[in-house]
Amino acid sequence: MTDTRSAATIPLRDRDLPPVIDQLLTDYLLPYGGNTRCLYEMHLALFLRWCADAGLGPLAATRTHIELYIHYLLVEKGLKPSSVCTALTPVRGFYRFACYEGAVDRDPAIYARRPKVHTGLSDTLGLDRDQMRAFLAVGAEMGGRYYAAAFLLACMALRASEACSIRCESFEKTMRGHRVLEFVGKGMVPARMPLPVPVLRALEAAAGGRASGPLLLVRDGTRGMQRQGLNTLVATMSKRAGIESKVTSHVLRHSSITNALESGASLRKVQDLARHTEPRTTMRYDRNRTNLDDHAVHSLVAFVVPVGEDGTTMGLAGDDRGARAGA
Repeated sequence: MTDTRSAATIPLRDRDLPPVIDQLLTDYLLPYGGNTRCLYEMHLALFLRWCADAGLGPLAATRTHIELYIHYLLVEKGLKPSSVCTALTPVRGFYRFACYEGAVDRDPAIYARRPKVHTGLSDTLGLDRDQMRAFLAVGAEMGGRYYAAAFLLACMALRASEACSIRCESFEKTMRGHRVLEFVGKGMVPARMPLPVPVLRALEAAAGGRASGPLLLVRDGTRGMQRQGLNTLVATMSKRAGIESKVTSHVLRHSSITNALESGASLRKVQDLARHTEPRTTMRYDRNRTNLDDHAVHSLVAFVVPVGEDGTTMGLAGDDRGARAGA
């Protein structure tokens, strides 16, 4: 078996596939574009490679085969449950489409047991208010594309791909007295956000008088910046700001959301800022922001553990008996 990258090095369109499967894949992927299509093609390529290695025709797969593939991803490849579910999304969609089109009698993936994904905790450590201010100050000091990148990510909560897609034309409109930023977000959903004056200044500084073209350019100015280049800018700015933890574009988006909640903005308003489809997604940021500070264990211990006059915790009766017994 091969890993995800090696299995996906040959694009789907260049693979030697049976005409029926090739047409089904083409039709299934037709509505998707951009990063979503690239991701779906990569995961479908991995699944087709697994089928070929197993001597299995994709349209002959059963629920058992899909669960064997899940086992392969979890155990042999060692993917996390969340990554397995991501890899299964286009596979499940393909079989659902094939069933609708009459290419298979039943959908083999619909009842396949997927691994449970626990989303209650997050290991992402966002920046606090002082770190955010230091990061923005460095971006303003460095100017140009650094200036715009810092404010797009830290103040507008844009994803890396969204920040890279911003053009000089994207913020030329004024609506109801506000300059607005217009772009296409995740899932090809159009977005419009008001531009506070500090953010507008950063974007205009990066545009440098240009009226069209990508806002964030590579160093020689010949083309628009990609995600890898953007994360390099972020790493440079965070280092200059004296932030020791690793900072990426995702960490900045996370920090934007948690700091917006910290500022007192309502959960609904922050959901609009983050452009989350489900309020539960935004609520996870709120829980992770406060789950250590206001955990019920603090109230419980304060309620049941005696405290002496000097403010120190007194030993409990059971502890005293244990100490005497050991004496």
